[in-house]
Amino acid sequence: SETVTSNATQPETLCHYLKARKATCITFTIIVVALITIIPVVIHIRKRISNVDTSTTEIIVTTTKEPTLTSNSRTTSTTPVSTLSSQSTWSQNAITIFGSQAGTSGSSLSLLNNPIGMYYDGPNNMLIVSDFGNHRILQFSINYPPSVATVIAGGNDYGCKMNQFTVTIGVAFDSSRQLYVADSDCNRTIKFPANSNSTTSGTCVGSVSQPQNLCINPSTGDIYVASYDDNAVYKFIGGSETAVVAAGGNGDGNALNQFAGPNGVYYDYLYTNALYVTDTRNHRVMKFPPDSTSATYGTIVAGDDEAGSGANQLNNPRSTLIDSQGTLYISDGDNNRVQRWLQNSSSGTTVVGGTKGTASNQLDFPEQILFDKYNNLLVVDRSNNRVQRFKLTRC
Repeated sequence: SETVTSNATQPETLCHYLKARKATCITFTIIVVALITIIPVVIHIRKRISNVDTSTTEIIVTTTKEPTLTSNSRTTSTTPVSTLSSQSTWSQNAITIFGSQAGTSGSSLSLLNNPIGMYYDGPNNMLIVSDFGNHRILQFSINYPPSVATVIAGGNDYGCKMNQFTVTIGVAFDSSRQLYVADSDCNRTIKFPANSNSTTSGTCVGSVSQPQNLCINPSTGDIYVASYDDNAVYKFIGGSETAVVAAGGNGDGNALNQFAGPNGVYYDYLYTNALYVTDTRNHRVMKFPPDSTSATYGTIVAGDDEAGSGANQLNNPRSTLIDSQGTLYISDGDNNRVQRWLQNSSSGTTVVGGTKGTASNQLDFPEQILFDKYNNLLVVDRSNNRVQRFKLTRC
């Protein structure tokens, strides 16, 4: 008989086929949906990574700017961000950072009247200036345009009360931010507590005849004060009232253990560990070893006994400053210039100034000089009633 094939299995086979095709379509759809979801996420993540890289680069670039200075530090010494050399230069045109650019005097908190002494509070980027003609000590931020100052001592007319001054000259902070002021006509050095103001009364550290500039050795707390009348430099040991003669004190003269009206005093504790004295009427700068006494003979490191304007001469020098190479900088008052003398040199070179006037490249009887944190040169331009900043242009 003939074999007959049954058609009953055909619908079942077709059903399996359709189910398999449906599963394939579902899997494909899931894959497509997953790709649509994942691809934008990946793109977004890549963009975020790119942005992070860019931001990191920007942060690295900005760290080359001058660091931000804190306002609550109690330390008053700073380490310059650059090292000076014999080839260092400064802009010949200064910026007036305080006082009148035109040289006008005044008594407002934005003006000066015969400023003399100056102290740089580096961590706080502040200057302390003795405003002699207004019988006060001012503190102000180093900014341009100039800021308005705060009176931190005096300002109560001419007098010898403990909240008054006569002729303010030298000024400095110690490590505790106590303020020291040489008050010349009252023959005294006065100490004020930290955060003092015009109402604060000071205490007398010691009596010195016609004190001029002063400085503090922060490593010992010793205070050095130049006495114009005594032709001596006194040292108040550890900031106490006990004073000894650190140099001179042997009468008016030009011997190597004598002075003639010393004005500036600078103890370089960082680099040369020596005492420098601006021997004003002898038109020279003297160097003395640490722990020197009245019996110690100094060394002439700049100028000689004769006033002049030559490269090897000074005329009424006022203050000194030492850099990390042991190079000496001198404010040469009546020559209206700042001179640089290399170690063991017999002559100096003019770094700024040189002519008398009120222009930005001129000075009129410069007094205290200092370097700020960036080795810009700061000059108290006394007869122009201003403080000038000459920007460092080459290290």
